[in-house]
Amino acid sequence: MTAQIARTDHLTHAEQACADGESALALGDTATAEHHFRHALALVGADSPDDTAEDDAAGCARLAARAWTGVGRVRLARGDVGGAEAEFERARELRPTAAGPLHWLGCAAAHRGDLTTANRHLTASLACAVPHSRSLVQRAYVHARAGNPHAALTDLRAAARTGPLDDEARWILAALSGRSAREVALRMRRAALALLQREREPGPQDGQPGPRGQDPGPRGRDPWLRAGDLVAGAWGVDPRTWGFAPLYAVALVRGGRRGVAVALLGDAVRHDPADHRVNHTLGVALVKSPELAHGSGWERCVAAWAALLHDAGFWEYVLRAAARRYGTPVDPSLVPVLRAGLREALERHMPDDGTAARVAPGPLLQREADAAKLLAAVGGFPSAGGGGAPLFCGPLRIAELGRSTEFGAFAAGREVEVEVGSEGPASPTSPASPAGPTGSTGPAGSSYPSLTYAFSELGFAQLLLGQDKAVDALAALSELRCPGCRARGGPGAAAVCEPGCARFDELNPGYAGLPDKHRRLSLDARGLALEARLRMGRAELTRARPDFASAAACWRRALVHSRELDRYRETQTAVVDMALGAARAAHRAGRLSLAVDTLDMARSVIGANERGRLEGQLARVLADRGISVANDRDALLDQPAADLRRSVAFNPHLLRAQVSLGVVLRGLALARWSSGSLSGARATLREAIDQLTAALAHFPDDPDLEQQREAAVADLDHVMWQPDESEQ
Repeated sequence: MTAQIARTDHLTHAEQACADGESALALGDTATAEHHFRHALALVGADSPDDTAEDDAAGCARLAARAWTGVGRVRLARGDVGGAEAEFERARELRPTAAGPLHWLGCAAAHRGDLTTANRHLTASLACAVPHSRSLVQRAYVHARAGNPHAALTDLRAAARTGPLDDEARWILAALSGRSAREVALRMRRAALALLQREREPGPQDGQPGPRGQDPGPRGRDPWLRAGDLVAGAWGVDPRTWGFAPLYAVALVRGGRRGVAVALLGDAVRHDPADHRVNHTLGVALVKSPELAHGSGWERCVAAWAALLHDAGFWEYVLRAAARRYGTPVDPSLVPVLRAGLREALERHMPDDGTAARVAPGPLLQREADAAKLLAAVGGFPSAGGGGAPLFCGPLRIAELGRSTEFGAFAAGREVEVEVGSEGPASPTSPASPAGPTGSTGPAGSSYPSLTYAFSELGFAQLLLGQDKAVDALAALSELRCPGCRARGGPGAAAVCEPGCARFDELNPGYAGLPDKHRRLSLDARGLALEARLRMGRAELTRARPDFASAAACWRRALVHSRELDRYRETQTAVVDMALGAARAAHRAGRLSLAVDTLDMARSVIGANERGRLEGQLARVLADRGISVANDRDALLDQPAADLRRSVAFNPHLLRAQVSLGVVLRGLALARWSSGSLSGARATLREAIDQLTAALAHFPDDPDLEQQREAAVADLDHVMWQPDESEQ
């Protein structure tokens, strides 16, 4: 009696061990599942000992078969199909008439592609006194894979009469029944989500095949792979816009179907381009995509991320998510820091070079981000039809959506608003306000006229000018054509696309739709080239060792551009302002010769109508240099005299220069007399008298001038009575 009770306890514990193993298997914990199944075998005896009673022997055989079946399922889950079949065979030897071992033998055979054997085992399982509940569905899958849709449909309909089908079986039944593509795709998506939901929240199983046993195909072991297959299949059946696109895209990416995920999200972007959830998922999917080896891949990636950087809705979502994660509110003032961090993270993923992209990814991201910032400053670009949220994106996304013409009209409207509201033109050299369209400029700091530039091929030059890289900006302006126009035109053709170019609007949304868009782009490019030349000239002047020849060449080219833009006078003014600024800085630093050379160079470039400002400053600098050198007792007076002559020639009303010139000329005459050149001394004194006489016409009765003139006359009288050895 005691032995009987012990055997009953063993059977009870073995039953529980099998149940625990099946629960662990449903959770995906194959190690724990195998431990429980092995424990059950140890309790009942792996081969049902013969010394037990008949009823106990039957119970032991049943539990041993269940445990061996469980061990086989563990091996099948690990991909060991041969080992799984061996365990299922041991279970069938213990219970030849049971449906379970036969069912799983059929599943294992299907996994290794032996559809004939799988069909035989599943049919045998269905012929048992108590058929396995899943054998009809599994055999339908085998028929479908074997190319026998009629038999598969018959089995699925029979299975539906015996109980509810799962989502996987429903979509196959719908497909085989000739239902609409939309319904089939919907059921496939539902099956994928149900599979992932069961994987996330699995429940205990009763020994029946769970999600891992439903699909006998080779990819069915990983639920993400299977879910990816199902969603990809649904997209192939019904490639239309779906709701919850980010959710399905995650299943596709994790299921190894990144390309389909990108296509799905691309369609969702076209349907609702302002949805930051779609843009974010697309950006994540693309940043690790193999397509990035091609130029189009990087352009799509950059377009997606740029659409997020200045989207207030996206950053509100980020702040809410962070608050939930950390359990504390997040200050919105952190958004600029987070935005900068996101840009840096993206740039770290981008190659420096070596891509087939038309423009390197780094500058492309900068151009797109800056354009999106400008667009956000004006409230965004209205959605199609005006019913949705506005867009805060760059030109790549505008072109991707096919809305270049609409954007051209939008940018032109903003341009008109600024022209009406502006009070006057800004300086053409102001970094905050690049030259506006057709040579005009907008108010300093205004975003409106910059939209046209930023949303075009000029955006790269505008970006580089903002970074004070005038040389690179000029290089960017040298070629604004698409690859097709460049190939047809050759190096000597115009820098913009041909009038009939189909890609002009795509590359230049800010100009799309304008009747004279090619001419406008060409003129605006010339305006930016003018700005670049001006800055290059200024940079040459501010170097430690200025290159006056290069600065003059840059400013001459800028003046050439200005004539084409009808901006010659204002450009001359800008050149004079820069030269005067550089000269004043050198003057304050005590570098008088540098100041003189700077002003002389600018004077050689500028026309007569702007020379007055230069010559006034040049007169003062020459006077200072002449006086400074003349005060040096060891210095010769020829150079100071020359400086002061030029000074009074440029500005005869500079009293200090007039008096100093008289003093220096008398000193120079004395030096020549001392050196034996009496004729030279006489000539210099006559020049001094003439100069001082002319100065008195500007400053009548000035005592210093009169004193110097009287002294010069006395010196000349004295010198005239001296014998000249050269004359003797």
